[in-house]
Amino acid sequence: MAGGVERAAAVVEFWRAVELFGAQAVPGVDEQQRVFEVDGGGLLPWEDGHRLRRGEPAPGFVWQHVVYGGLFPLAKVRGVLMEVFGRDPESHDGRLDSRAALFALTVDDRGSVLADSPVVSTCGWAVGRALGRDVNRPGWLDGFAADEAEWVGRAARLGHRVADDRSVVDAADLLAFVGELARAWGVENGLGPAGLRVRSVQVRKDRAQDADQQDFLNSFVAADLERVAKALAGRPPGRALAEYLTPGASRDRAARIDLREHPGVALGRVEPGLSPAGRWPAAAKYPLALSQQFAVNTIRAELTSAGGVFAVNGPPGTGKTTMLRDAIADRVVERARALAALRLPSDGFVGAPLVWKSGDYTRKVVPLRPELTGFEMVVASANNGAVENISKEIPARDALAAQWREGADYFAEQGTRLLQGTPAWGTIAAHLGNKANRVAFVNRLWHGKYLPSDPTLPQSPDLPPVRGSGWQDTGQGLSHVLSAYKGESQKGVWKDAKDRFLRALAEVDRMVAERAACAEALREGPAALARVARAEQEEAAAAGLRDRCRREAGEADGAAREAQAHLDRVSELRQAHHARRPGLMDTLVTVGRAARDWNALDQQHAEREGLALGGADAAHARQREAAAGAARAEDAYERLTAGLAAARADAEAAQQAAERGRGRWGAHVPDPAAVHDEEARELSSPWADEEISAARTEVFLAALELHKAFLKCTARTMVENLRAAMDVVRGAAPGSVPEDARLAAWQSLFLVVPVLSTTFASLDRVFTGLGAEALGWLFIDEAGQASPQLAVGGLWRARRAVVVGDPLQLEPVVTVPFTAQQALRRQYGVAEEWLPGWTSVQQVADRATRYGTTLPAELPDGSTEVWVGAPLRVHRRCENPMFTVSNVIAYDGLMVNGTHYPEPYAYGPGSSWVHVGSAQNEGHWVPDEGLALRQILERLRRDGIDLDREVYVISPFRAVVTGARRASRGLLTGDRVGTVHTTQGKEADVVVLMLGTDPRSPGAREWAAQRPNLLNVAVSRAKRRLFVVGNHELWTPQRFFTDLGTRLPRHDWPGPAAVPREPAG
Repeated sequence: MAGGVERAAAVVEFWRAVELFGAQAVPGVDEQQRVFEVDGGGLLPWEDGHRLRRGEPAPGFVWQHVVYGGLFPLAKVRGVLMEVFGRDPESHDGRLDSRAALFALTVDDRGSVLADSPVVSTCGWAVGRALGRDVNRPGWLDGFAADEAEWVGRAARLGHRVADDRSVVDAADLLAFVGELARAWGVENGLGPAGLRVRSVQVRKDRAQDADQQDFLNSFVAADLERVAKALAGRPPGRALAEYLTPGASRDRAARIDLREHPGVALGRVEPGLSPAGRWPAAAKYPLALSQQFAVNTIRAELTSAGGVFAVNGPPGTGKTTMLRDAIADRVVERARALAALRLPSDGFVGAPLVWKSGDYTRKVVPLRPELTGFEMVVASANNGAVENISKEIPARDALAAQWREGADYFAEQGTRLLQGTPAWGTIAAHLGNKANRVAFVNRLWHGKYLPSDPTLPQSPDLPPVRGSGWQDTGQGLSHVLSAYKGESQKGVWKDAKDRFLRALAEVDRMVAERAACAEALREGPAALARVARAEQEEAAAAGLRDRCRREAGEADGAAREAQAHLDRVSELRQAHHARRPGLMDTLVTVGRAARDWNALDQQHAEREGLALGGADAAHARQREAAAGAARAEDAYERLTAGLAAARADAEAAQQAAERGRGRWGAHVPDPAAVHDEEARELSSPWADEEISAARTEVFLAALELHKAFLKCTARTMVENLRAAMDVVRGAAPGSVPEDARLAAWQSLFLVVPVLSTTFASLDRVFTGLGAEALGWLFIDEAGQASPQLAVGGLWRARRAVVVGDPLQLEPVVTVPFTAQQALRRQYGVAEEWLPGWTSVQQVADRATRYGTTLPAELPDGSTEVWVGAPLRVHRRCENPMFTVSNVIAYDGLMVNGTHYPEPYAYGPGSSWVHVGSAQNEGHWVPDEGLALRQILERLRRDGIDLDREVYVISPFRAVVTGARRASRGLLTGDRVGTVHTTQGKEADVVVLMLGTDPRSPGAREWAAQRPNLLNVAVSRAKRRLFVVGNHELWTPQRFFTDLGTRLPRHDWPGPAAVPREPAG
C-alpha cells in the first residue's frame, strides 16, 4: 500500500508541476467594463484626472482597483518551452492570443496596496527556471514558495509614504517592480513582460480593505494539487481518489464486463427491486432507457456502501442529465429513509453546538446525526456552462413533466430567485463557483433578494419599489421562511409527511413485489420448459422400461408355467412307476431281476424329477424377479408421469404469470428471447411501466416533503445552522474555524439544497477547509474535456464519484507543450499514462470502471481502441444524416437511434453540403463562404425560422468564427456563432458548419481530421438540419469528412442565387 500511495503522490506532484506553467488571461481592455491600459506616463484610476474620476460610485460603495503588472503573451510561454524542451506539431487554431501578467495586486481608492492582495505568477517563475536551470537535473522546479514569499512581501510594500499610516503606489512604482521581478526571474527577454492593466470595481465601503475582487493569476488547481500531495504523505487517499490514481498495470482487465458482448448483464441489473424506490418527476410514460437505468442502478449498487469511482460514457444526445437526475433523486430518497427512521425531528441532531465568531456575530452549528450525512452532492466540471446548465435545468419548473408540476413545491419561490426569475419548482440545486456567484447565492436564497437586471422580475403588489440597480429585497428568503416557521404551530406536520413518505414507499414495495413475481416467472419459464423436456424424455424412457419389464414378466410367467407342467408330468410318471413296483413273488420268481430293473428305472425317474424341479424353481425365481422389476418400472413410470404433470403445470403457471404481466405492463416486461435484438433491447425500459413510474415519482416528491417538514419542525436549530453555512459559503467564516464545524455547516446546507455545483477552478475555494472524504458524492460532467489533474481536489474530498463524459468528443486543451510534459514526467518518475496531453478525467475514470465496452479510437497515445465506462446508448437528438455520421465515425455503431419528432421540421430543404470553390481567402476565412452563409440564414428567416432560437453557426477555427460573425451581422446575435469547442453540450435545430481554410494549405484541414472528435461534436449539435459550407473537393478527401460528404447532397454555390433547395429526405 505504501508504494501505491507514493506512486499516487508522485502523479499528483507531476500534475502540479505541469500546472505551474499555466496562467490565467488578464481581462481585455474595455472601458465600459472599467478595464484600463496604463503606460509609463499615464494616470492610474485612483489618481485625480483619470477618466474614472468623472463619475462617482453608487451610494455606499467605493472603488477598488486590481492591478496586473508585467503583461506578456501566453504564446511566448509556449514558444520558450518548445525552445527548451523541443517542438510540438503545429497547432492550427491555437488559443494562446491572450495575455498574462507577472503579478497582480489590489489597490484601494486612495492608492494603497491592500494587505495580502499581491499574487505572483507561477508561470513566469517556472518559465524563468526553465530558461535558467538545467532541466535535466532533479529539483530544477523546486523553490517557488520561498521566491513567492519574498516577492509578495516586496509587492505589499510598494509605494511612497504619504502619511504615518499609509503609502500610495503610482505607475512608476509598479513599472519599476515589473522590471525588478522580470530580471530576478530571468524572463526579461524570454517573455518580455511590460506595462500595466487595471480593472476597477465597486465594493461596499465596509469591504474596502478586503481584497475579494482579486482575480486569480495562476492555475486554478495548482495550490490544491500541492495540498493533496502533502495530504497523501500523511495518509492513504480515500477510495475514490485511490481508484482514480491506480495505474493501468495494476487493474484487473479480466474482471471487465463488456456490456455489448454480454447484454444480459444490463437486463439483470434492472430487474424489479434493483432500481431505486424514487424517481425524477419526468413523464411516467417516458421512463429511462435500458442503458440509463443500468447506469443509475449500478451507481447505486457499486458506490453507495463501498465508495469509489464509476464512469458513464455519454455520447451526444444520449440523456446524461436525464440519467443524473434519477441518480440525484435516489440520494434524496435514501436520506428521507434516514429521516423517517427518526422518532422526533429533534433526534436529527447530535452533540453540542460548534461555535465560532464571525466579526461581531456568534455562529453556532448543531451537527446532524451521521445517518443524515454522506448524501452531499456536488456537480463539478471544467466547463462553467455545463455546471450552470445542470444547476438551472434541475430546479426549473420545465424539468418536471406537466402531470407533476401542480403539486411540486420545494421552496419554489426561493428557487425562482436563484434562477433569476425563471419559474422553479424547487430549491433542489444551485450554482456556486466563484466568489460573485456565492455571494449571489446567499443573497438570493437566504435573503430573498433579486437584481433589477434579472431576466424575469418577481410580480407582487407587496414588494417595495425598485431602487437603484443593486440588490432588491423581497422579504421571501429562506431566512424569512424559517423565521416564520419558528412562530407557527407545526403540530402534525412531521407525522403527516412521514406517513405520506412511508405509504409511498410501501406502495412501491407492493408494486415491486408484483413485478418481481413476473420477473421470477420469466426466469422460471425457460427452466420449467427445460424441466418439462427432461421429464418427457425420462417418462418416455420409463414407459419403454415398463413395457419391457411387462413383457419380460409375461415371458417369465409362461416359462414358469411350462416348467411347472413339465415337473408335474415327470412327477406323475414317477408316481405311476411307483404304482408298478414289483411285489415279493415277482422278485422271487425273477430271482431279484424285477426289483433291480424297477429300481434302475426309478432312479432315472428321480433324476428327471430332480432336474424338472430345479428348472421349475429357477423359472419361478425368474418369474418373481420379473414381476418385481415390472412393479418397480410401473412405480417409476407413475412417479415420472406425476413429475411431468407438475413440470407442465409449473411451465403453464410461469407462462400465464408472464402473460398476465405482459397484459398489465406491456412491452415493459422484457422478452428473454429478444435479448440479442439490439435495437429493441436498448430502446426498452424493463419493469418501468407507467403505474410504477408514477408511484416512484410520488416517493421522491414525498421525500422532499419530509425534508421540508424536518425544516419546519427544527427551524430554531436549522436557522442558526444555515446562518453559519451562509458565512462559510461566501467566505466570511474565519480561517480558524475547524473542519468539523465547517463540515457541519455544509451538511446542514446540503440537507436543504441537495445539489451544489462549481467549476473545478473554484472547487477548493468553495470548500475551503474541508479535507479528505468530507463530501458524500461528486458528479463530474463533461469529463472528456477536462485534463486529468483538474478532478483531483474534488475526488480527494469525496467518498464517491460519478464521472460522465465522452473521450470521443472534444478533448482537453493543454497549453503546456507535450515535450515539456514528458520532461516533467521523467523528473517525477511517473508513467506516460498520466500525461495531461494524452488523457482526460473521463479516460482515467473509465479505466477504473469494470462495466463498459471497447470502441475503436485513435487516441493521442497511439491506442487504436478505448475502454469506456457504462455507455448510454439511445440517442434522442439528431435526425439523419447527423445521427449516422456521428455513430459511424466515432462510435462503431454503439448508439441506437431513438430520435422521434412528432412533426416535420418547418424548413423544407434537407441537410446539404454547400460547395464554395472560391480561391480567395484571408487566412482561414473564405469571404465567399460568408456570402453563402448569409444567404442560408436569410432563406431560413424567410421561411419562418427564428434564427436566434433555432440556429447555431460553428467552425473549427476562430478566424472563421470572426468572419462568420461579420457575415451574419443583423441576422444572428454573436453568441449564436462560435467555435465547435464552445458549443459542446449545446444543440440547435439548425447548425451551419463553416469550414474555411486556405485552399493552398492543407495542414489546417489535416489537423481538423486527425481524429473524429471535432467533427463528431460539430454534426451532433444539429437536431433537424445540418448545412456544411466549404470546399467539398478539398475537404471530402480528409478522414471522417469523407463519410460526411457521402451522406450529404452537394450543392455548388455559383454566387448570390445559390440556396439549398433539396426536399428533406
